[in-house]
Amino acid sequence: MLAEGAQTTLLDDAVPLSEVVFCVVDLETTGGSPADSRITEVGAVKIRAGERVAALQTLVDPGVAIPPFVARLTGIDDDVVSGAPPISEVLPTLDEFARGCVFVAHNARFDFSFVNLELRARGYPPLPGPPVCTARLARRVVWPDVPNVRLQTLAQYFRTATRPVHRALADAEACAEVLQGLLELGGRLGILTLGDLYLAVTARGRPNYGKIRLADDLPTAPGVYLFKGRDGRVLYVGKSKNLRARVKSYFYGDDRKKIDDLLAETHSVEGVVCGSELEALVVEARLIRAHEPKYNRRGKTWRRYAYLKVDTSEAYPRIKVVREPKGDGAFLGPFANASQARLAKEALEDATPIRRCTRAMRSTTRFAPCALADIGRCAAPCDGRTDPERYGELVRGLLSSLSTPAELLGALEERMDELARHERFEEAALARDRVRALAEALRRDRTHRWLLDAGELRLRGAEGQPLRLVNGSLVRGDHTVPIPAPPPRERADELAAVRSWLTAAPLVLEDAERPPSEPVDGGARLHAILARLRAAHNPENAAAR
Repeated sequence: MLAEGAQTTLLDDAVPLSEVVFCVVDLETTGGSPADSRITEVGAVKIRAGERVAALQTLVDPGVAIPPFVARLTGIDDDVVSGAPPISEVLPTLDEFARGCVFVAHNARFDFSFVNLELRARGYPPLPGPPVCTARLARRVVWPDVPNVRLQTLAQYFRTATRPVHRALADAEACAEVLQGLLELGGRLGILTLGDLYLAVTARGRPNYGKIRLADDLPTAPGVYLFKGRDGRVLYVGKSKNLRARVKSYFYGDDRKKIDDLLAETHSVEGVVCGSELEALVVEARLIRAHEPKYNRRGKTWRRYAYLKVDTSEAYPRIKVVREPKGDGAFLGPFANASQARLAKEALEDATPIRRCTRAMRSTTRFAPCALADIGRCAAPCDGRTDPERYGELVRGLLSSLSTPAELLGALEERMDELARHERFEEAALARDRVRALAEALRRDRTHRWLLDAGELRLRGAEGQPLRLVNGSLVRGDHTVPIPAPPPRERADELAAVRSWLTAAPLVLEDAERPPSEPVDGGARLHAILARLRAAHNPENAAAR
């Protein structure tokens, strides 16, 4: 005798299919639209673990005339339903019969919509979805071994004892047998739980079941997964709260060519279990950096990162865009690319008369000044009007403004607004882009500074897990490599993962080697200008204005 089955829905992903009660439903109706058609017959079969548990069948008086073509197709005409109960009397029984089961039908949207429309119309809560559609499941499991996925074709393919004849109970029984055949084949392909079944019937594109067994040994724990080629090379790195389910989802079907190409090259899949969301983020970033997988968009983007450098080893320093934070000087970054770095550089040059020429200069170097010197936009040490001491004060003021940027940002914002007031909109837009690139970099730099300078931080996450950071680097086991300041570009993604997690996740700071802090001066101005620029960049907000 069978034990009581699990009362569940398709979204309860951990339930084994052998414990699930499926309610397979078929309806005969007066037409194809739930809005203006009526039910004429209900057939339903409950199955679990391949066994039929119960069945329900009844004619229904639709209260309207049955169209002749429907009568010819089903054999149900006005005389047949005469004296049958109306749907209002049938519905309580059907609701009790199907409630708590996973709803199944062939082309399930049709039957599911009819039933739930009638339930809502009479004050009943709708049956929970999503339903299982045997037509969609057949496309994942037996296509292209069958010419089509009509119920009649599938019944012949699985040699069902009952064949569909356009009558509700017979069609429901045939559909139940087809479902059982599909689940048996699906089990060999890794469809073992309701979560697997949900992915199979909702996936996009064509399935790639051939390698789905590569996910069998992965745990259901959170962590990071690596797709590897035949030569052991890492092709793709991703993270998930459930490693096995996430990796299996790739094989259920995806219409992106990139995924097809990835699966074609994949020979094995490896999982790395992580104890927290932060650990998964950091491990993912480290593995992407280490292996530069060809299918990860971020695999090589770190090579495009750039910095601003004020080279204090020069007699008359200028602002440079550099690829790596090396040598003496002050740095700001990393920026996503050199274009963003140049925008921030131009913003700083708009706000201070630091020299922009690229010619190397000693303290005694002299040459003819440029036009910027004539309009007061350059201190012009080239012709001796500014000596090294005064120029050094200018540079020190610039570096100070990066830590306490209220005055700097105020001047840049006023310049942007002035251009807009004079209807110099293209120049105003460029000034806006420059200010935003600089402000975003300053915001990141503030977080980086206190994070990298705090030494060891002991934190506790929202789920109670203990976490340790040493100079911004997550400690895994007893191993960590602290992140230097300024952060090198090869560790920028790792630091970004930590930064985004710290600002988004609720946590408790339990101990700190040096208390995290950042300058108060400039913080309010920085927050205000970023809020303004981000709002202006949002298309919805722009449309609302």
